[in-house]
Amino acid sequence: MASVTDKPDSFEALLQSLLARQGDTFDERLRQELAKETFVGGRRVVKVNLHGAKPPIWRRLEIPSAMTLDLVHEVLQAAFDWDDYHLHSFETVCGEYGDPAQDDDWPERGDESAVALAQVAATEKAKVVYVYDFGDDWRHDIVVEKILPAEPGVAYPRCAGGRGDTPAEDSGGIWAFNEERAQDGVPGDGFDPADVTRALADLAEVVIPAR
Repeated sequence: MASVTDKPDSFEALLQSLLARQGDTFDERLRQELAKETFVGGRRVVKVNLHGAKPPIWRRLEIPSAMTLDLVHEVLQAAFDWDDYHLHSFETVCGEYGDPAQDDDWPERGDESAVALAQVAATEKAKVVYVYDFGDDWRHDIVVEKILPAEPGVAYPRCAGGRGDTPAEDSGGIWAFNEERAQDGVPGDGFDPADVTRALADLAEVVIPAR
């Protein structure tokens, strides 16, 4: 698998690469190549679904493109009201990443603090899976909806929307959670995006927009 860093190291090399390709027009090839680039100071709008939840439980988050996965982990903990009691990992097209301090005998997992969200989710529609609690196996499907410049004066990360109250810690996994909801009836949705944004205050910063 190609590394996320495998790209031309200069604008001249980029042009040479584009000109060498066949088929599409130069303008179309240039557009496709530039679409892969990360906005400096940009943000990724992601929709995060708790996999298998019925009815769906999801959050829409705006996260700095340059934020490393160890901090994305903290964002997701706040967004889904987890308490960070258990191990976690990120499953990406570039490999699996996690916290090196978590000793679970899985040596192939890379250091999440050394990888930015933009590197493992390079384009719109890119997908990353965040797994929390390897026993209950809470899986979160993260899909990039948009890649945008930062808005001046706005602090990121922040929550732009969502639905559904999340499971309690150690509640047995998604199947047990769905069964309990089916038996008891789905309670009223008390989710408020503003609550998540307030919970993210310690991680938030104003990102300087690209020039």
